[in-house]
Order: sequence, then C-alpha cells, then structure tokens
Amino acid sequence: MNYIGKTPLIRAKNLEKALGVKKLYLKLEGNNPTKNKFDRVANLISKLALMNNKKAIICDGDKRLLVALKKQCEEHKLILLVPKYKNENWKDKIIDSKRILNMSGVKKADIPTILKNLSLSNEAYLITKDIFLQLLSLADEQLAMEIYQRFDGDIDSLYYQSDYQQTYLAYQNTFLKNNFLTSKKLPKIIGSGEKSVAEYPEENYTYVSKNYLERAHQLLQKEEHLKIKSKDAYPFAAFLKRLDESDINDGRHIIVLNTARSRVIINQITDYEEISKQQLTKTIIKFLDKYQDSYEETIDALEMAMKDGYVLIASNQSEIDGICVVVDLKINHFIPRYHLAYIGINPNNKGRGLGSELIKEAIDITEGNISLHVDLDNKNAKKLYKKMGFVHKYERMIYKNWNS
Repeated sequence: MNYIGKTPLIRAKNLEKALGVKKLYLKLEGNNPTKNKFDRVANLISKLALMNNKKAIICDGDKRLLVALKKQCEEHKLILLVPKYKNENWKDKIIDSKRILNMSGVKKADIPTILKNLSLSNEAYLITKDIFLQLLSLADEQLAMEIYQRFDGDIDSLYYQSDYQQTYLAYQNTFLKNNFLTSKKLPKIIGSGEKSVAEYPEENYTYVSKNYLERAHQLLQKEEHLKIKSKDAYPFAAFLKRLDESDINDGRHIIVLNTARSRVIINQITDYEEISKQQLTKTIIKFLDKYQDSYEETIDALEMAMKDGYVLIASNQSEIDGICVVVDLKINHFIPRYHLAYIGINPNNKGRGLGSELIKEAIDITEGNISLHVDLDNKNAKKLYKKMGFVHKYERMIYKNWNS
C-alpha cells in the first residue's frame, strides 16, 4: 500500500538551538513511498488515467518522476510507456525494454503526433508538458495546504526547491486563497537553487553557493539526524544564507525538503537481554501518556507479544524513540489474528514519521492480518491509522466491571 502525502512536518529544535532561531520546521517529503515529492504528482497522473478508463500511461520525466510513476502504475495495474531519446540510456535501468518508446532519429516536429497515435493504439493517457505542469501545481497545492492547516498562527516564510515556476505559484495561491478567509498574513515564499532564475523576482529566490549547500547538508544530518542528499538541501541553505544576512526575523519558518526523511532504525526484540521487562513496560506507559493502561495490563500484553507476537523498537539515535507491541490472538478467521496492542512515540520525537514507520512494519510482518483499538477522543491517532489503511468497522464495547 502507498502512503502518499501528509508527510511529517517536524519542529527542528536542535537546529533552532544551534542557530539561535525560533520556530523552525522541516517538511520531510522523503517519507513518501519512493522517498521524494514526485510521488504526489505520480499519484495524480495514475488517478487521471484511471478516471479516463485508460490501461496505460505515456509519460516522460527525470529519474525521480519515472521511479515514482512506475510504482504507482504497479499499484494500480497500469502500463507505463516511456519515450526514450538520444543519450538517455539511463532509462533502461528503470523501465523494462518492452515499455520503452524509442524516439531516436525521430524529427522533433513529428514527436507529438507519434506519441498521440501511440496513446490511441495502446489505450494510454498521454501526459503532455502542459498536463504535467497542471498536476504538479495540484500536488504542490496539496503540500501547501498540509502546511497551512498545521498552524493556527502566522507563517513568516517558506523555503522550497523546484525548477518549475508553477511550484511558486501553487504555494502563493494556496496561502493567498486561504488567507482571504482569515486574518493570517501571507508568508514570504522563497525558491532556492544553484543558479539565478530570471522568472523569479529577487526577493522570491535565493541563489546558493556550494559552501552554503555543504553546510546545510551537514547541519541537517548532524543536528536533526535526517537522510538527505546534498543536492536536495538547497531550501535550508537559502535559509542559512538569509540568516547570515540578517534577513530572518523571529517568526515561524518552514523548509520543504523534497527527499529528506528520518533515520529510522526498526528492530524486533525477542527477549529481555538488552532491555529489561521493567524498562520496556515503563517506556510504553511513558510514551502512551494519558492513553496508558495500568502496569499490570501493559506487562501482560508485552509478555504475550514477546512470546508469540512482535515487539518492535524504533530508534534514531541510541535511545528508544518508539515502540510497537503486537500480540498474537491465535484466531484464524473470526477476527484478524494479530492485534496492535500499543504504539508509543518518545514525546521529544513526535511528528518525525516514527509512528508511520512502526505501523508499516507491523502491517508487513503480519501481512495485514491485524486490528487495533483506539480511545474515542484520540483524534490524532485515528487520523494516522486511517492514513495507514485501517478502517472503522464496528464499535468495541467492554463490560464495565471486566477488570475489577
């Protein structure tokens, strides 16, 4: 199952401390299925093809888009056909040779007609440049809306990286449209990259040198423990440059990172050798906070999971950052065999995608044969579970004196 969008928007407290700034947030688009923002566009492309009852898609693009689109086509049982031009042998590593449309030697003026005819003969939806840019705008509007809805107060600035002016317009239009309905101010929307772009006004774009890029990359890795390639750190590098130029105030600042994701390590533990039963139990209770069960109930579920189910530990660093307890009910058909008894995240690391990663692992190891219960007032948990594929099937009622 693909979990696209609603990526973590984390408070970068370590960077705030290191840089002496307030309210710095990072949008981690690397938590999408193929670890980049283009999953959003690929999802829209596949949906457009399905809406038009097509069996295939003809689309060109860079490596990240094609990898994302290939995954979406596999998910929706669509065929992906990709034009290949001169000096594009790299596409052979991504797309099966049977799905390559060889355009070598074809006159540029003839390409649109040939692709249109191929789309008709293959019952394929042809993604032209104009269609792609429209869908890119929709994807960026979706991303911007996720950011807008997160905060009640103002956003002072938003930094992003894109070769397309449509991204800037999508962000601007989303905030402008919603700010008409509220008293919020419009944030500064600032693009970033390795060279100046003529289409952007100077105040809306920041050219970044190699030195700033390397510094940004190192800080993201060291302070926030993120997985990110150097070439994708431009938005944060632009923020650093403006900070050095005293062009940053004490407002709320958002950095959209197209491929960044948390360094999540998930391990299954099968005994209490490294972590004692008491420590695990106390950790679960601490992480669950107001939704905790009693010590006796928690240790009962933990022992069941350790014997026949799964105990999963997530960690970014040396300490436990998240824990997931899955018990085996040993019921084959009446209800799902496995039950997600507890999932808790270290309060200092909430919003970093740890919960999503733990749930994904639980779904994978149980092959989806899993259920859970959630407190009626735990709205955030319900949103996460629905995003991960769980559905509300029935009400669970417990006799009032069952554990008295």
